Amino acid sequence: MIIRLLGFICALVVLVIGGMVVSAHAQPHGREASKDVRSRIFKQVMADFREVRDCVTQEEGGARSAEEKMSVEEVDLNRDGVTEYDVELGSPCVCGMVNCEIWVYRQSPSGFELILDGASGFGLQVLKTSTSGYADLRVDSRNNAATQDQTIYKYDGKRYREADARLVEVQTGQSKPAYRRVQFKRGTSSTTVQGRASITLPDTYVVGARAGQVMTITLTAPRNAFTFTVMTSRTTSMISDDTRSWSGALPETGDYIILVNADEKGGTYSMTISIK
Repeated sequence: MIIRLLGFICALVVLVIGGMVVSAHAQPHGREASKDVRSRIFKQVMADFREVRDCVTQEEGGARSAEEKMSVEEVDLNRDGVTEYDVELGSPCVCGMVNCEIWVYRQSPSGFELILDGASGFGLQVLKTSTSGYADLRVDSRNNAATQDQTIYKYDGKRYREADARLVEVQTGQSKPAYRRVQFKRGTSSTTVQGRASITLPDTYVVGARAGQVMTITLTAPRNAFTFTVMTSRTTSMISDDTRSWSGALPETGDYIILVNADEKGGTYSMTISIK
């Protein structure tokens, strides 16, 4: 959920254009699944995601067209000779301008079981490393002309979970964590963070809070080019935009996203966050 939202946030910073980077460590996928398997997996996706099913039925061509556009590639992620499936629907219902939702299914006694959900990008890469007997996966997602997210998923014994996410500047290869979660020391209600940000590599913070609490943020930097934006995570509502100081009551319980941005020159800053 957070990674999907980060792509939306960064799209506010720079126009969505530019090229892609493909990892040299990725292994090629297998062949496209048979027509029968594709049909059965499509039915499973529609059963698993009601909102997607409702959306595709309203598209031109309906469910039949959506199934025809769907990509289902065979991959053996745990090398047991039994196929898993990389599923990408390719429909506006699950795609933005570049990034699309990506699912991984495996065969089960009742049909097909979802083992990767919540990934969004422009393709699934199977890495040479593995965890709990299953290959690690990487999904790259486009943010803007200059940057993309690279998210690693690892198998935890039951399904794939996000293990690491980085923001990468495409031209230079420079990277940083895609986001940092803000933690308050026991008995305190504020903390100060430091970082380095630019227009191509902004900093993103995630902080949890309850509805009705008052959040106060003050940003200090040598130049006025540094500002921050605050958004809700659940409803993606912007509650503060392009400012250096803000205080307000929070509208909902959950995670809040704080995006620190600067100009091309960039530089260092400090930011104090308090919640009471």
